[in-house]
Amino acid sequence: MKRSRELAAVGAAMVLATTLVSAGPVSAAEEAKGKPSEPSLVGSAKMLRKDGQDVRFAFDAHGLFPESRGTFRVSHVGDGFSAYFRGRIDCLVVGGPVAVVTGIVEDTDVPGLKDRRVGMTVYDDGRRDRLGYSWGPDPGNKHIVPPCLSTATFERVESGDFKAVEWFPPGSGIG
Repeated sequence: MKRSRELAAVGAAMVLATTLVSAGPVSAAEEAKGKPSEPSLVGSAKMLRKDGQDVRFAFDAHGLFPESRGTFRVSHVGDGFSAYFRGRIDCLVVGGPVAVVTGIVEDTDVPGLKDRRVGMTVYDDGRRDRLGYSWGPDPGNKHIVPPCLSTATFERVESGDFKAVEWFPPGSGIG
């Protein structure tokens, strides 16, 4: 099956620059070998919190930016509080075992978080995955998270698993 896609390579060093690269068709031989035809990040996990807090993330993200799609869910239950939010993926980029996703919060019980973009990074290291995220209190939405941008993976997974699949279009020169 022939396919062509555009690749947006996103770089951030004060300014987010996007370069579109025209991709060639995926060969029938590549598809027959079971090679991926798009990047993905799937799975769910509970974070390791020694203080007993229950923090969980779930992803079902597919497609290369700007054609990324899918969903994410986050929940956080601690001593006397709970919070959740879920939303739609608007960017996915996977390089090796690291996936960066951003998404727009569509449903939440956290005041001021609805309709904001959040960023999450996953390091897929078998059963020792790590995760980082970028959001927080932001009155007036002054610190907007750009598409495809998040932070280092500072949390450890206690249980569950994430699977990051790298893919770049044939002919892109990447990968």
